Amino acid sequence: PRTPIVATIHDVIPLRLPLYRAGARVEAYMRLVARAASKATLIITVSQHARQDIMDVLHVPAERIRVIYEAAGDEYTPVTDPAALATARGRYGLGEQYIFYLGGLDQRKNVLQLVRAFAHLYRQLENPNLQLFISGNPEKKKNEPLFPDPRPVAAELGVADKIIYRFVEEEDKPAVYSGASLFVFPSLYEGFGLPPLEAMSCGTPVICSNCTSLPEVVGDAAICVDPDDIQAMAEAMRTVLTDSTLRDNLRARSLQRAAKFSWRKAAKETLAVYEEALARRKQ
Repeated sequence: PRTPIVATIHDVIPLRLPLYRAGARVEAYMRLVARAASKATLIITVSQHARQDIMDVLHVPAERIRVIYEAAGDEYTPVTDPAALATARGRYGLGEQYIFYLGGLDQRKNVLQLVRAFAHLYRQLENPNLQLFISGNPEKKKNEPLFPDPRPVAAELGVADKIIYRFVEEEDKPAVYSGASLFVFPSLYEGFGLPPLEAMSCGTPVICSNCTSLPEVVGDAAICVDPDDIQAMAEAMRTVLTDSTLRDNLRARSLQRAAKFSWRKAAKETLAVYEEALARRKQ
């Protein structure tokens, strides 16, 4: 009998989004993914949404796909020490009230819409101390269609000096998440969506897109909005920032939701899939 194969496919984004399909390397990679999917005894993926995508575009039957959720690392817990929070803020030039985004600057991450929503919010609140912290450096990928530069949009809308762009070091992420007034993740397309879960593990209120895998990950512990609706995004941010009861409620629900995901659980489920694949060979 042939050796059983278990393939892990996190997503099929290049097959769903044409902009991500450009280049011989991507095409070669997706051919490799399609071949692996056709040969695999079982496939592991990271969400029910990704499972449906694999069924739709790679034509794999549902009975060969197993969903195993990812998790935030153990380091993502609420940081409450004022000194640690102040140190993180100082390192990145942050004040005490900032909205945080982390997750890449490529087109599907929808960062331009976040900047537009922030500008709308900033005009509404008239809070000179409010900042938007975007993890990343738009200078590195300037003028590439896959990486639209948010800075011209910010300048045009008059909020360029209220937005900070810096890569966050791994060791600083828990404190930066914990210190944020809220975390916003306006992505148009995810296979799973780890940053919202990391933020929730730190007890940070989360606003995210209502599409693809994200509602599946955040459950009822975040506010989900249409990522194309600037006004809805701005209104959700305004509501969280101005309603302390809602913020406290979201913090509590975030921690409860994040606790349902763990790498130990993922490891056990992964082992079970490999055992199932071995058992199928013996049948």
